[in-house]
Amino acid sequence: MKKLKKDMLYVILTALGIVMIFPFFWMISCAFRRPNELLTSPPRLLPASPTVSSFIHVLFETEVPRYFMNSVIIATTATVLCICVAIPAAYSFARHNYRGKNLVMVCILLCNMIPQASTLVPLYRAMDRLQIIDTHFGIAFTHLLCMLPFSIIMLKGFIRTIPPTLEEAAMIDGCTKLQAIFKIIVPVCSSGIFATAMYAFMISWEEFLYAMTFSTSSRARTISIGLKMFSTEFKVDWSSILAAATLMTLPILILFFMIQDTFIKGATNGALKE
Repeated sequence: MKKLKKDMLYVILTALGIVMIFPFFWMISCAFRRPNELLTSPPRLLPASPTVSSFIHVLFETEVPRYFMNSVIIATTATVLCICVAIPAAYSFARHNYRGKNLVMVCILLCNMIPQASTLVPLYRAMDRLQIIDTHFGIAFTHLLCMLPFSIIMLKGFIRTIPPTLEEAAMIDGCTKLQAIFKIIVPVCSSGIFATAMYAFMISWEEFLYAMTFSTSSRARTISIGLKMFSTEFKVDWSSILAAATLMTLPILILFFMIQDTFIKGATNGALKE
């Protein structure tokens, strides 16, 4: 009976895995097809005559490479800012008890529930006064607002798993509170920081609404906005969209495979020990 349940579990997980992976497989398969093959009936799982013409068009005849570099700069900037702000904030919530702490945590949670569209007007007016519209930093700042609340909550869970005695021993040896954070907390929960940074990077990489609203030229447009450029009122260039979407997915996949052990370890530890 136990073996049957185990086999059924494997079958269900395998089926779910296929369902989740199939859209990526179909996207990559269609990216290597000619435009006239995309709408053939019945559809083929694999292209009849694979071609890289769509990739050549996207890489050398459009501004996608520039959008790609903009996304790298913006996502990296937003992730670094997020981690730098989230670590001390999470440490404060994890280690100190003060009046209004729970209320502040509730407010941080509520920030995740605010629709992005409702913040566009006040953000636009503030950014216009600061003259950071259509800049890498301006869009990275808006992405920081999206990722910071949950990043603080994630890091708070990781920091709470570290015994306070480690910091106390460091301070007895002469470390200040700030030195204890960077010499004890950061190295010990490095896997949690990597997991949080990975989450933050993905949020920034795929964000669309803020990037579309606050970028008015190709100077700061991201790759997610670049996909929209292939769709007009009268035509949708599916070949280019699928090729660009494949290129957009590659950095996240490469990054995940490079640090998957650290990411899974950090995410699991934070979930189980919190």
